[in-house]
Amino acid sequence: MNATPTVSNLEYRNRVKMVNAVAWAGERLGLSLGSLDPESIVRAAQRETGLEDLGDESFFVPLRKVATTVADNTELTPLARIILRQSWILAVRSRLQRQDWLTRNPHVHEQPIQRPIFVLGFPRTGTTLLQNLLALDPRRRGLEFWELTLPVPVDPDRAVDRDHRRRTTSWMLQAAYQIAPEMERVHYIDVDTLEECWPLFGMSFTVMNWDLQSGIRSWGDWLMRDWDMRRPYQEYRTTLKMLLERHPADQLVLKCPEHLFFIDSLLATFPDACIVQTHRDPYDTIGSYCSLMSMQWRTLYGQIDRRRIGDHMLDRLHDGVRRSMEARDRANDPSRFFDVRFGELVEDPQGVVTRIADHFDLELADGHAERIQSYLDHKRADARGRHRYDPGDYGLERDVVHERYGSYIERFGIDVSC
Repeated sequence: MNATPTVSNLEYRNRVKMVNAVAWAGERLGLSLGSLDPESIVRAAQRETGLEDLGDESFFVPLRKVATTVADNTELTPLARIILRQSWILAVRSRLQRQDWLTRNPHVHEQPIQRPIFVLGFPRTGTTLLQNLLALDPRRRGLEFWELTLPVPVDPDRAVDRDHRRRTTSWMLQAAYQIAPEMERVHYIDVDTLEECWPLFGMSFTVMNWDLQSGIRSWGDWLMRDWDMRRPYQEYRTTLKMLLERHPADQLVLKCPEHLFFIDSLLATFPDACIVQTHRDPYDTIGSYCSLMSMQWRTLYGQIDRRRIGDHMLDRLHDGVRRSMEARDRANDPSRFFDVRFGELVEDPQGVVTRIADHFDLELADGHAERIQSYLDHKRADARGRHRYDPGDYGLERDVVHERYGSYIERFGIDVSC
């Protein structure tokens, strides 16, 4: 690929380097701005909220595990440790606030969640487009970025609450764009865009995405091998009830590639789930995802090691599709799944949505076709062609990727001829 990659700056920008230098100086002076001690994080969240009840305290196990794992990583920059500490404090804050909200509003537990639609698949396979198209029906909705970032209500007045959380999320988002300005062209996010629901697992400290963002394999290995994800999924379900009770809809449309790793737990928690899995040539999707995740790696390590990112994504995403295929075999119920190939979605989005509705016996409201066309006519900031990347930069070779993912490609009839 001759064009300059969208993510071409392999190191911190100068202003970020300056902030990191200040953070480093703080560490040298003995300040604990980047302390990842679990007890310190919990105490800080309790102090900030004035709340004590954490609910089920089993979350301490993954919190201590991820904290120990990260503490052993000497490559993290001082700035990264501060960012991680603040994000973990926010997760515990949300946990405390959720427990308090549920205690004061026990009726939330009675909120039904009926036949949620889960859009999952490789990252960069059209999950964003498909979620948005399905959520255009007025009886359905996805989760907006502000809800995912700050999921717990802070004010009984719904309008006041929404405005407060949106403004706070906007400030946080602008800070993130200062660190990774390329994000707007790679995957545009605004406070109101529908986004992946993995942040809701932050309150239980069981986020598979942390592995993908950092390349810390031991964390993802532990989560897949040693931790029962059914409990985090139950907490996730409770959070969804809270979000639905606040802003009702007949059906949720959720999106998260990380669900691929835990389909068994998802189905155990949502036995009536409608699962739509998207597919695309893994060579293209892994290359695109490497470019996206490279910004996260740069935030954590101060620089981008493209080959290392490519190796990790090649292995880890293979774990995801392998585990998803095994889970689907165990479920042994084709009626619960619908597969969408990327080419079909691009060529005939209207038809794909109709076929999904037919497969799951879902109604589409009058005017849905017009809503889809109106959405397609609106060009997003990250429209196709604006995100430039070369899989070869990440050490990815087409033939090697296709051989590694051969059983997946064959099973789902994925076109890899381009």
